[in-house]
Amino acid sequence: MHLLNMSGESKSMPTPSTSWTAGPHDRFLLFRRSIQDGRVLALLALTACWLLYFNLLSGDWSLDPQYNYGYLVPFLGASLIWRRWPDRPAAVASETPGLMFLSVGLLLLQLPLNLIQGANPEWRLLYWVYGFQVLALTFCLLYRWGGGPWIRHFGPAWAFMLIAVPWPSGWEQPVIQGLMRFIAGLTVDVAGLLGIPALQHGNVIQISAGLVGIDEACSGVRSLQSALMVSLFLGEMHCFSWLRRGGLLVASLLFVLLANLGRTTTLVWTAAGHGLQVMKAWHDTIGTVVMLIVLPGLLVLAHFLKPKTSPPPASIGTGPGLPLAMSRWVGLSVLGWLLAVQVATELWYRVHETGLIATPRWSVAWPVNNPQFKTTAIAEESLAMLHCSSSEAAVWKDESGNQWSGYVLLWNPGKNSVQMSSFHRPEYCFPAAGAKLADDFGQVTMDANGIQIPFHHLSFTMGTGILNVFYCLWPDRVSPQEDTLVADGSQASRLRAVLAGRRDVGMKALEIVVQGPATGEAATTLFKAQLPAWIKRD
Repeated sequence: MHLLNMSGESKSMPTPSTSWTAGPHDRFLLFRRSIQDGRVLALLALTACWLLYFNLLSGDWSLDPQYNYGYLVPFLGASLIWRRWPDRPAAVASETPGLMFLSVGLLLLQLPLNLIQGANPEWRLLYWVYGFQVLALTFCLLYRWGGGPWIRHFGPAWAFMLIAVPWPSGWEQPVIQGLMRFIAGLTVDVAGLLGIPALQHGNVIQISAGLVGIDEACSGVRSLQSALMVSLFLGEMHCFSWLRRGGLLVASLLFVLLANLGRTTTLVWTAAGHGLQVMKAWHDTIGTVVMLIVLPGLLVLAHFLKPKTSPPPASIGTGPGLPLAMSRWVGLSVLGWLLAVQVATELWYRVHETGLIATPRWSVAWPVNNPQFKTTAIAEESLAMLHCSSSEAAVWKDESGNQWSGYVLLWNPGKNSVQMSSFHRPEYCFPAAGAKLADDFGQVTMDANGIQIPFHHLSFTMGTGILNVFYCLWPDRVSPQEDTLVADGSQASRLRAVLAGRRDVGMKALEIVVQGPATGEAATTLFKAQLPAWIKRD
């Protein structure tokens, strides 16, 4: 547009600049246009969904060393999406009523998922349900914006985010235990070839210098999960075919196993030749060297797997190249709903927490007068994993020759206290030391000076002996309506905790192990007779 000045000359009217080097007024106009654009608000809402989800996962990332890599996943996933944007296919109009109803239904799931997670932060299966819910929402938005071509183009990059989700314990523990035993067995064979006599006891290798434990780091579980993340990232970054991605994944697993076999063999060789203390001093350094070999090795492997020719260009649709426009009220409504979910969840637990009552306070009075009693200490590696506030341990032998050991772990009230207390489970920890589960007798409630304490009773075989384990996890506060103090891990008990509004309470674990009784019934009878002398009210 031109204006005529007094001299008859025409000059152009200045138009608002869209550059961020423009003045404050122009930047304000650009910001207002962005807010009014429904596509921008929808993208902000989707980002908020993912950020809230990652915030829930961060508890496991910070507590479990196996999942420390999770902090990198959002950034790697965002880089994949950014890399995919320039060669996106043209958008295809895809507005269907079913898509709207599906999106609304998925958003409504946010509230119950948040409520259940608040009382069950250690329930990893719920994390996967939550993750697929957020991913499904993402696919709904992609379909609305660009149709099927956009889901096929951007879908793998968004799905990559789920590599940060911890495995459910029911799947993770068999894999971890099996991998640790497998590596321990191979290490014993290699040690024999090197002239080092060694015996395997579960995840422990016995040599003349002492016992060498094969933990998650030594067995390659941590590097295995990191390698999975890196191989999936490289496959998507290079736009590999599914066959090449599968080949890279399998090759990375084999590469990690061989590298960690070298690590464990080096540790055993060091312990045999220079002693356990020298081995412990070199433990972390050798692990770092393994990671410096594995990760660059995967980069080299991915380079050699790159096809010689460039991949074909993405298919072109009939619509525009940018996301299809949508009402700004869609994004505003989703953002408002996400805020309402967070507020409602917090209010639910804060209101119910005022009605929680304290459970009976008790502590353990160890049989210190027993001449064969002595206190022990839990290994520092185990304490680092348990994150408990305090711990006690002791061993003794009674007059009948029964061998006893006991452990008390305490977690103060606070964020992730329930989650941290779930890290120790006898059915997972004892097999790691070479024991085999013989029987699960379920829950047995015992009276100790008027306090009804429920224990989970299991028996394990180890060598020629039988270990009877009695384990109790005791919260410091419960709801008056709860009919049981100890959750058994069932869906019903998890829902009861939600209805009671119980979260972040203090937890105490008591574990008593007895070796001597021939049967589980005999062990239970003996334990019931002894327990009242060991429990005192505070």
